Amino acid sequence: MKAVVAGALLLSTGAWAQDEARLTGAELGVGVGYARGKDLEGETHGGPGVRLHLLKHLGRFFSIGPELAVYARAGSRMDVTFDGSQHHYDLRNRALLQLGGVARLGVDLGGVRPAVLFGAGWNKGTVSNLGYSVGAELEFRPTPWLPLALEGRLHKNLHNYTYETDRKADYLSLGISWRLLW
Repeated sequence: MKAVVAGALLLSTGAWAQDEARLTGAELGVGVGYARGKDLEGETHGGPGVRLHLLKHLGRFFSIGPELAVYARAGSRMDVTFDGSQHHYDLRNRALLQLGGVARLGVDLGGVRPAVLFGAGWNKGTVSNLGYSVGAELEFRPTPWLPLALEGRLHKNLHNYTYETDRKADYLSLGISWRLLW
């Protein structure tokens, strides 16, 4: 019986210590994923990429910090011109670069942590835009030292400042990330 009580105390102390780390600590997240967007011609461009974030935990439920993402070919654009006799197609392959900040608001349901994500920042593909993002994630911990998260976000641009039309470019990103908590 003493061994059972000692084991329960040991396990609960480890879980409590992880909750304390979440209260006051920080995290480094490294993820891989896929992003896609549409250009002016209605063509869809997408590609794989990586996302990094460094978040400060402000209590058990809220975290905030900077993030950086790069996705291959997701910022591409197809330019179509007509010279009077034929159409010319020019594909401008560009990576999508996203630099900004993200805030996460979630609840801890034991081994699972659902959350909503809000972000703001700068997107750079074939054009540069300021924008925001909204999304959701589901973090789970198969082991205490390896929290994994599945995430999906919609990135909306506020205004297209560098292209002759005023059309806004939007992106959808999906990914999986690993977090190091301290």
